Amino acid sequence: MLAFESIPKSLAAKVNQSEIETTSKQAQEAMAAKDWAVAVKSLEKLAGLAPGVSEVQANLGLAYYSDSRILEASKAFERALKLNPKMTQAETMLGLCYAELGRNQQAIVILASAFRHPSDKQMGRLIGLDLQRAYEGLQQQDKAMAVADELLKRYPNDPEILFHSSRLYADRAYELMTQLMRVAPSSVWLHYATAEVHASLQRYDLAIGEYRNVLAMEPRMPGIHFRLGRAILQGSKETNAVEQALHEFELELNLSPDNSDAEYEIGEIYRQRGEFEPALAHFSKAVQHHPDFAQARIGLASTLISQGRSREALGHLLEAVRIEPQNEVAHFRLASVYKVLGDAANQQKEMAFFQKLHSAGAGNVLPLSGPSVTQQIIETESHMPP
Repeated sequence: MLAFESIPKSLAAKVNQSEIETTSKQAQEAMAAKDWAVAVKSLEKLAGLAPGVSEVQANLGLAYYSDSRILEASKAFERALKLNPKMTQAETMLGLCYAELGRNQQAIVILASAFRHPSDKQMGRLIGLDLQRAYEGLQQQDKAMAVADELLKRYPNDPEILFHSSRLYADRAYELMTQLMRVAPSSVWLHYATAEVHASLQRYDLAIGEYRNVLAMEPRMPGIHFRLGRAILQGSKETNAVEQALHEFELELNLSPDNSDAEYEIGEIYRQRGEFEPALAHFSKAVQHHPDFAQARIGLASTLISQGRSREALGHLLEAVRIEPQNEVAHFRLASVYKVLGDAANQQKEMAFFQKLHSAGAGNVLPLSGPSVTQQIIETESHMPP
């Protein structure tokens, strides 16, 4: 957290210099130690001794803020700025105070420009969080989301930012769903949205029913047969579930011939059955339509490996690890290919990287709603390349 300069020596000479210097030193030591209660006490005394010094008021505001005394902090920063309007850091801190006090419009006036050019990374983080809060307080959701998106770009792994951004989008999704229920309670779009909610919560039986409702109303709506097939694969307990899913994926391709996800799912069903030629054909089409489809690349490579065509599989696996560097299955398959090709150095390198990822659990991290397609897995118990 920033601290402001000490009071000018020329001014100290005009009053009780010894007492001011002693009190100023106590305040500086307390602030350095983050002992905010002591810092506040010393700075309040110093402000009484030198009421016309903007730096004292700014540091008092900082101590109040750090001690969670936000209203008093805002008043101190206001006094500092009245004495010296050019104190940009004090103005930024005042904006943070306004946001936390719910004075949202005043906060935005200050923080919007400060967020574009923060003094440092930590200050940019604080400004962004409070600016998002202020926009939310004024129900300006689009602007709040724009700030959230920028925060995620700057601080992609910050837990607090991830939490507030997810909450913002969840709230917005709930509002839109509520509006959809109100304005079109019998529409195909409500059934579609309800199906997606059920699928995200792994209530696949309910999702299957809603997807079928959608198809009853709009038989040619793109994407629905694919989603229905996925729900059947994930949740149906019927003995012919795979056949049902395969049929839905084929129906999807009849409507949308370029649907790489449907091609992939069909290819994976055939691969798991050991029917490698049709699997190869469908995986190849998925990659043709979507060259950066890592799962399709791995599925295609796995099929080629099963056919004894490891050298042809190599290029697809190299592409897969380029697209998804943390995909442990791709690295495992790549190690197995290098072993077959007699490249011991690269085999050991890939195996070491796989073991590192596997130990860290990188391959187990999936979106909360589950993956959009069937994930490739390591089909061995030994975790060693064949």
